[in-house]
Amino acid sequence: MRSYIKALIFDLDGTLADTISAITEAINMTMEELSLPTHTEQEVRTYINHGPRHLISEAIPHEAREHDPSIVDRALDIYNKNYAKTYMHTDKLYDGMEQVVLELSKYYKIAVLSNKQDEYVKALVRQLLPEGICQIACGSLDGVPAKPSPTIAKKIIEALGVEHYECMLIGDSDIDILTAKNAEIDILSVSWGYATKTKLVHHGAEEIVNSPEELLEYFK
Repeated sequence: MRSYIKALIFDLDGTLADTISAITEAINMTMEELSLPTHTEQEVRTYINHGPRHLISEAIPHEAREHDPSIVDRALDIYNKNYAKTYMHTDKLYDGMEQVVLELSKYYKIAVLSNKQDEYVKALVRQLLPEGICQIACGSLDGVPAKPSPTIAKKIIEALGVEHYECMLIGDSDIDILTAKNAEIDILSVSWGYATKTKLVHHGAEEIVNSPEELLEYFK
């Protein structure tokens, strides 16, 4: 634990909550509308963390993208409409995470940073966490670089009124590790999300916690 830390910035998908089911539901609704093959949740796990455009592009077969380059734009529009219907199906945090965040909020400023669409991030945080726990929640916006760019992370840091060296990003992916490096903030990786522990270590994770209980213990 680092005594100088004043703010914790949590990733959402795979860190606070398992959102794969709702995402897969929306992707498969989109694929069916386009008469394309559907996907399993395990497949969708490999598409996420890079934002909605990358997500939907990966879900579309390569040959379909080559035949019709405009299909990604059309599919993204359809996916956004479908995910608007399914995203709130994520109605709880990982077991134990609510208690952990509530306890940590007594001592640290809490924020959420995700590559999910900004409006959905804000709505999910309102649904998943008690009011007043999270001070700022940000997702992807058109025209704004997403993680691993430090752009939004820096805006969060400024809004929280802390210095970059007083922040720690908590996330489950290599993208979170890169984001922390680019924003010059500390990183704590979690192993219960969508990346394997081996992948996290390969991408430079030096500290990894394996359960919400271990996460809370880290800060004691």
